[in-house]
Amino acid sequence: MSIATQPPTAVRQPRAIHAGILLVTSGLTTLATAVLGPSLPKMQAYFAATPRVEYWVPLAMTVPMLVMAVLSIFAGALADRIGRKRLLVWSTGLYAVFGTAPLWLPTLQSIFVSRTLMGVTEAALMTVSTTMIGDYFAGARRQKLMSLQTTVAAGSAVVLNILGGMMGALGWRAPYAVYSVSLPLALLMAVYLWEPKPADPSKALESHAPDDAGVTFRPAQLVGICAVALLVGLVFLIVPVHLAFLFDAIGERASEHIGLAYGLNSLGVMAGTVCFGWIVAGRLGVAAQLALAIALTGLGFIGMGLATSYAALTAAAVVNGFGSGLLLPTAVTWNMRELPFERRGLGVGAFQSSLFFGMFLNPILVVSLAGSAGTRAGAVEAIGMALLAAAAVALGFSRRARTGAAAG
Repeated sequence: MSIATQPPTAVRQPRAIHAGILLVTSGLTTLATAVLGPSLPKMQAYFAATPRVEYWVPLAMTVPMLVMAVLSIFAGALADRIGRKRLLVWSTGLYAVFGTAPLWLPTLQSIFVSRTLMGVTEAALMTVSTTMIGDYFAGARRQKLMSLQTTVAAGSAVVLNILGGMMGALGWRAPYAVYSVSLPLALLMAVYLWEPKPADPSKALESHAPDDAGVTFRPAQLVGICAVALLVGLVFLIVPVHLAFLFDAIGERASEHIGLAYGLNSLGVMAGTVCFGWIVAGRLGVAAQLALAIALTGLGFIGMGLATSYAALTAAAVVNGFGSGLLLPTAVTWNMRELPFERRGLGVGAFQSSLFFGMFLNPILVVSLAGSAGTRAGAVEAIGMALLAAAAVALGFSRRARTGAAAG
């Protein structure tokens, strides 16, 4: 048969199952913190003889964030070189191997190494799954799926936090078994996903949302946005890493109760992301969005620092979760809006690196502040006060922007 008479190659159309696999894959990063938080005090008590255990235990939880901050850009380049599907399937399988390793590893140091290696696989999971959403979907559908990533992650955290609390009652090692969930996910990827092919260059622009009129790349502004991303990373992980310790300080040590509080906090995050998409984004400017989100997050921290009962601490964590649920999409959409297409990869990569680096620094900052404040609760309260001051600054920028717009 001649080339001219060959039937055209059928174009594969992504369906809900493809979107579901990719969204769940990107949501696996919530396992790094959500399922482990309730059992951290028990883990710290088990390794009490290890020098500087109060640093090493929370760092073992957050070290994947540092690895993701460093390696995400390289994971993207490797996916371009060897293929997206292959890297995604292998990384998902190895994620289960490294993620479940603490079930049998004998020392805190070896667990730290396994968590570091898991961070390598997470860098590939997050980068490649997000890239493949962009490869498979276009236009408004792509934008909707990108926004769903935060909501899916928050929703997953609700279940995982409660599950982590229940499994923590069986011992601090038990929650690590949850990481095995990535094995059937890797099988689904192998069966359903396909390797994306480059689009026709003449139609490439049709698969991308057009830039806003007049958007130019401004490096100084990107630095400022990345500074906000660093702040978001620092505060976003305070509840996942430190809430169990705050409960321990007021005498609440039941893992199932602590897991429930973590789940309610995640529901607050989920509600915040939904509220952002349906209410806040279309009614307030960026500075006002930041002011509102930072203020609610800070008020939650102050309430957490002052709480002396389970109910009060849980309620404050929910308020904080709602504020954090507003804060993350506010920062993400602000960054995307200020990036022209030709620099969007650079800008998004810089934002993600700053966000994850802030998450890694979280335990170092909080434990150091706790040494100065006297307690971890005092450190969290101090961070809340600092956020209220930052919210006031953002509100000032918002008022200045409205005044300038009215004068213009």
